Amino acid sequence: MTPAAIIADDEPLLRSELREALADLWPDLAIAAEVGDGDAALSAIDELEPAVSFLDIRMPKLNGLEVAERVQGATQIVFVTAYDEHAVAAFEQGAVDYLLKPVKRARLVATIERLKARLAAAPTGRDTARPWLQRIQATLGNTLRFVPLRDVAYFCSDGKYTRVVTDGTEAVIRRSLSALLQDLDPELFWQINRGIVINIEHVDSVVRDEEKGMVVRLRNGAGELTVSKSHQGRFRGM
Repeated sequence: MTPAAIIADDEPLLRSELREALADLWPDLAIAAEVGDGDAALSAIDELEPAVSFLDIRMPKLNGLEVAERVQGATQIVFVTAYDEHAVAAFEQGAVDYLLKPVKRARLVATIERLKARLAAAPTGRDTARPWLQRIQATLGNTLRFVPLRDVAYFCSDGKYTRVVTDGTEAVIRRSLSALLQDLDPELFWQINRGIVINIEHVDSVVRDEEKGMVVRLRNGAGELTVSKSHQGRFRGM
């Protein structure tokens, strides 16, 4: 399949220059979107699921590093910036490369080769060298919470967002459930229907209900969740 990419930069001229350079050097790459701020970049990654994202670091709203933190390996990231002081932080986010503006053609060629190698090794878009998520940043009103994954009872899809439900609270992350699934340990987090992924450590029991079919009951009276027929097989024999 033809890989797709997004370009996120608040300077239209620089976006155009990068798009033209990529068209010359990597004609098979489809530019799915160009955006001018971090919020738009996050939405584009969630909606379009591009193989590659070229992110400026200093952008309005969310900066490139914050976007990378939130998408957590759902796309291969290349930072394109006029500043070199963020290089260490960029590679800590699993970036494929870090390009300084103005981008030189020879340097971009090297980046493209790295991207092609990374995509060939991880065709699903997840960097398999990255560990499973251990914590997640979620918002509750005006508060940003850092939630350990062990405390999450389940995740629930809410359009472009995902609700994070613990024993006592709910918060929201700006990431789709399908993108989040790529970075959750499949031994602990099981999808039970199209919109819900549970933490198996928070399950008290699984019962059959005459009206609802198979139902997962969570610990501490945290509620019941219906298991769709296509996902009931995992619970048989437990």
